[in-house]
Amino acid sequence: MDTKRKAIGIDFGGTTIKSAVVEDGRLIQHGDVIETTEHHGAPALIEEILGVIAALRITHPEVAALGVGLPGFIDSVNGIVHELTNVPGWDEVPLRRILQERTGLPTIIENDAKAMAYGEFKYGAAKGCRFVLCITLGTGVGGALVLDGRLYRGAQLAAGELGHASIDYRGTPGLYKNPGDLEMFVGNHRIAARASQLYKVAGRNVPVEECTPYDLEKAARNGDPVAKQMWENVGLELGCALVNMIWLLNPDAIVIGGGVAKAGDLLFGPIQRTIRERTLPLFNQNLRVVPAALGNEAGIIGNATLALEAAEVK
Repeated sequence: MDTKRKAIGIDFGGTTIKSAVVEDGRLIQHGDVIETTEHHGAPALIEEILGVIAALRITHPEVAALGVGLPGFIDSVNGIVHELTNVPGWDEVPLRRILQERTGLPTIIENDAKAMAYGEFKYGAAKGCRFVLCITLGTGVGGALVLDGRLYRGAQLAAGELGHASIDYRGTPGLYKNPGDLEMFVGNHRIAARASQLYKVAGRNVPVEECTPYDLEKAARNGDPVAKQMWENVGLELGCALVNMIWLLNPDAIVIGGGVAKAGDLLFGPIQRTIRERTLPLFNQNLRVVPAALGNEAGIIGNATLALEAAEVK
């Protein structure tokens, strides 16, 4: 048996932490799910993670590396968590050193969107491509880049944050004070608030709680004109942001994941139309704009793959 092709991948989310043993892009055993909201601060959660790792190694002692993806600003070179999004108590935590010392495994930590992108690049929707933009649509909007076959992190290891790029320089400031940032248009809470307002304009009172992306998809497929218009708006706005990236980077694939992307053709139709209208055929005729293929497993697979590659280089 090749003992160097298995790693543990961990996907640290805002509410849960999921893990699995991964072999050549396939999940072969899941770890217990950890509820992040039940713990306060980093030490308790780290102990829970170590417990899951230990349990997985009982049945797979041959694992050769460990990879952890986290939502926030991650120093993947020095192995430090600067800050996590929506999870308090994780400021300047030397997570890689802690995990490596406690497990004895070569360990990497990475931003969760970057790990998802790498998983899709190696084994998912962008397999076979070399220039890839990945975007994740949920409460926030995450992004990551694979350029010439390598994960691109940028000078401060924070490249790919398309959600905080502006599509309206006079718009409402977003989380990091940039007016009109994309997240202020297409984060799922903003979609719900905007849809509720559109319903009011149309003379209907539909509360925000009933305007989730899931609700809007169902309504649009049942012929609701307001829901259809909302998806047209979101597709146009996302399309405009992606057009800027296409002119800049000339990717051969754009992978869109996250809950909002489950709207399928309601979302992808206006995105692709916007791209065709606003770029040249040179840029768009061979461009693949596709939904993520690995679903919730993308981050686990990406983290495990990055960990194995880093271990093999060392």
